[in-house]
Amino acid sequence: MHIQEQTYYDVLKVSRTASQAEIKRAFRVLAKKYHPDTNPGRPKTAATRLKEVMAAYKVLSNERERARYDVLLQASQAFSPASRTSHVDSAVSQAKKLLEDLLSGEGQRALETYDHLKAQEGYDLERFLDTRDYLDCVFLLAEQLERAGRDREATQLYEELYSREKDPPRHRYFFEEVEVRLKKLYSRKLPREARTPEEEIACYKRILQFDVDRSEKAFILKKIAEVHLKVGQTEEAKKVFQEALELKPGLKGTATIRERLGYESA
Repeated sequence: MHIQEQTYYDVLKVSRTASQAEIKRAFRVLAKKYHPDTNPGRPKTAATRLKEVMAAYKVLSNERERARYDVLLQASQAFSPASRTSHVDSAVSQAKKLLEDLLSGEGQRALETYDHLKAQEGYDLERFLDTRDYLDCVFLLAEQLERAGRDREATQLYEELYSREKDPPRHRYFFEEVEVRLKKLYSRKLPREARTPEEEIACYKRILQFDVDRSEKAFILKKIAEVHLKVGQTEEAKKVFQEALELKPGLKGTATIRERLGYESA
């Protein structure tokens, strides 16, 4: 077995003395993180990382295979203290420099560093920052990407933060602010960038998964109905628009869609 510079313990983010329960728990967290469904913006990188996670778990979850791996690991030159320290120090310094640039307002330089790091196959920023620093970095990166007009990338990072802080008893450092920003992106920016009507509708439907009041939900349903109508899906448009009116009979800005669907003037 060839032992790479990054060990299976590194891949699963556990110590070499980790119990089987810790290894299993780490695998479940990472398998969810790198699942294709949660990484629509970077499928190739996620697939690579998921493959690494599965390979690591296959060995470390088997006591006999793990013991054999540990022997080879101990003898491997790639695991020498000098080479490991050099590699980790370099990766940590890049991650910390990225966070420092974001905190100091050097947004453009931070994005250049971020793009450089992303181009490195398998590079995972979270491995080189503690949890709070990583969350800060992700939020600031998303903010900077949004300023740069890279809305899809910003949304992906905001979604990661939202997902991580959604379920209690997690600390909610950014939850409320991220929800506001995601609603704005899905309602105003991403629909304009949508490549298909289905993609545009998916943006609006994502908003409905957040905590929205009746008026907000009615407005979003109206927008969905308008997209259906735009592509000739009259019956679907009428069904969704009727749902909007049931939520808010006096919904504003409906004259055009009422006329096209054959409703009487409000």
